Amino acid sequence: MEIIYKNYELEQANRIYEMYFNENTLFFDIECTGLSPRKSFIYLIGYASRKGTTVTITQLLAKNEAEEIEIITEFERVMENFDNLLGFNSTRFDESFIVERCRKYNFTTKIKSKHHIDMYLRSTKARCLLDLPNYKQKTIEEFLGLHRDDKYNGGELIPVYQHYSLTGDEEAKQLILLHNYEDVQGMIYITDILAYPELLITDLRYINHEIDGDKVRFEIEIDLTLPKPINKQRDYGLYIVKDNHIYVTLKLFEGQLYTFLPDFKNYYYLINEDIIIPKAIGESMDKALRRPAKRADCKVKKEGQFLALPEKLDIGTLRTFKPSFESKETYVDVADINATLLVKICRYMLKH
Repeated sequence: MEIIYKNYELEQANRIYEMYFNENTLFFDIECTGLSPRKSFIYLIGYASRKGTTVTITQLLAKNEAEEIEIITEFERVMENFDNLLGFNSTRFDESFIVERCRKYNFTTKIKSKHHIDMYLRSTKARCLLDLPNYKQKTIEEFLGLHRDDKYNGGELIPVYQHYSLTGDEEAKQLILLHNYEDVQGMIYITDILAYPELLITDLRYINHEIDGDKVRFEIEIDLTLPKPINKQRDYGLYIVKDNHIYVTLKLFEGQLYTFLPDFKNYYYLINEDIIIPKAIGESMDKALRRPAKRADCKVKKEGQFLALPEKLDIGTLRTFKPSFESKETYVDVADINATLLVKICRYMLKH
């Protein structure tokens, strides 16, 4: 077994790095001779740890299958010092592969006892924000502006490793190490992608809003800074996330809408006049002129400006308006717009 160390300095640590790549977290990535842990073996484990702004990437290289247990044992020894693991597609592949290989050696791994975050699974939660063709590591690296020197994938390097294992060829060895090194370093670099799923659950703080003609514009502050801004157009408006602010513009409707009273059973509907009156007043009227009011009858008309609401948004006790009783479109009076409502709309827009 050979152990290779390299250090480098983080250019800038941000909130996402502090959340995910702190000094109690170990990045890791394995290289194997195939996809089946029963037919293949692990020949390289790369991992990264952090002290302050200094990152150390360590690579454990097995010359052949006989040295596999050595690199697994060394990785287990290192892993004991960390509570958190971070990898890419690592819960479904790397972790499972290690567990299966440890069974072969009757070796009990501690990997399942760690808090393990899979960056692939976590980043896919932000599909509603990102327009990526897929969520492979290299795709995310390119989205964030990282261009690596390594031109191979893991499968293409299997014969390169086999050649190295048989001959000790230095050039083949360096190709293998470069690929793994850039995978590990690339994972550290793309930690920033986790700002996007974090955006979906972070606190949103209302700053201000204004009515501008047929639009309402408002600003939200967040504790995150996205690596790249995003903007999304919706039927009812748009939003832009830039730095640590969200800027939202929503369309207003001007015209006539109705609010429907919930206590319709307390009213009569006057057939010839198309109005409702309380039952206490209508009891003395001719029964031919009235009937018990239905839900759709109990409406109060209002003219003005209204804000359309996203479907199924919970707005609490605010009074709502609709074009008709059957309509799925729901509005609130522009006078009822408040900070709580705008934060809820912003949260909804981010998630849908």
